[in-house]
This record gives sequence, structure tokens and C-alpha cells, in this order.
Amino acid sequence: MNIHPLFVHFPIALLALYSVLELSVGFIPALSRQTWILPVKAFLLFTGVLAAFAALVTGGIAEELIEGSASDSLIETHSLFAGATTVLYLVLAAMYLIRVFDRKGWGNYIAGMNSPFIRIWSIKRYLAHLVLDTWFLPVLSLLALMGMVVTGALGAAIVYGSDVDPFVSFIYRLLLAR
Repeated sequence: MNIHPLFVHFPIALLALYSVLELSVGFIPALSRQTWILPVKAFLLFTGVLAAFAALVTGGIAEELIEGSASDSLIETHSLFAGATTVLYLVLAAMYLIRVFDRKGWGNYIAGMNSPFIRIWSIKRYLAHLVLDTWFLPVLSLLALMGMVVTGALGAAIVYGSDVDPFVSFIYRLLLAR
């Protein structure tokens, strides 16, 4: 039984909303000053990444169910984009988690007085700053959203065929037509 469709829509909704909020903050400066925006984005991101892992696992199960079909390259490409998109969102979630640990003071407490751990923690803090406080955050968020759109189009091509609509057809021809 293919349960992948039951799990795939939650990360799409959560992570798409996260990306839209992340991109909106760049265009609407007043939004970035709202106190609720960071916890909402973090919740959407963390929950979406967890749901994405469930979708990846059920997608692997679904792949085994239809193995040997004529669309193996389509399924493999869909799987590749799903994994890459999940990794992009996971990197963003890790940076948010480092920021939370830093603001709460937990990172310094965990590192303690051990010199190598302090050095590693300072590198992690720098990476979080580099991703979360620069132009890199909206770019990563947009790339992840684009990856999710392509993954969804390839999923639609698997289920409904490559000519289901013009966008799916375009993505299919761009990536798979030879």
C-alpha cells in the first residue's frame, strides 16, 4: 500500500509557507520587526523538515512498490530532487537551531572550558551568522522552494503523466526528455 501521498503534503505546506515568510521579510521590513515572526518561521521550518523526512521514507517505500516500471529515471530524478530539497531545508533548520542555542547560552555551557569544543562552537556560530544574517538566507530559502516546486512537478509526472499540465511537461522535458 502506497502511503506516500498521506505524508508528502504536510512538508510541502509547512516549508512553502516558511519560504514565503522568509522571502516576505526581505521585502517588508516591518515584518522583520514583529516578535512573532522568528518563532513562527522556526516552527514551520523544524516541523516541515521532520515531515519531509517522513515523506522521504514513505517515498522510498513507494519507490520499491513500483520498481521496474518504465519511469525509473523519472522516479530517481524525483527522489534526487526530494533529497536535495530536504537537505537545503535541513541546513536552514540547523542554522536556526544554532541561533537558538546561542541566544539561550546553551552552546557556551555545552562547550564548557574545553578549547576544541569552544573553537567548534565559535565556527558554528559564525556559520549561523553567515547564513541567517546575510543575503544567503533568502537565496537558500528561494532555492529550497524552487527545489520543492520541481520535486512536486516530477511527482505529478509520476502519478498523472508528463503531459498533465504545461508546467509539469516543461519540467519533465527540461530534466528527462532525451
